Amino acid sequence: MSAVNERIEMVYQSAHWQAQGVLIQACEECWSADQIAQAAREWHRTRELLALSKRWREKVRPAGFR
Repeated sequence: MSAVNERIEMVYQSAHWQAQGVLIQACEECWSADQIAQAAREWHRTRELLALSKRWREKVRPAGFR
């Protein structure tokens, strides 16, 4: 896997953690339903991006490294 793709995966992981933190904060602080829904959508989107990145990594990893 290229260094660029590794960095991109790290960016997605970081974004996912940050979105999770926002969602937790939104729930704990009783933000409006619309704000909680927005935070949940963003968390879900970042989770999907991270999952796609990981699936791609598995596809391109050399056979000897699986």
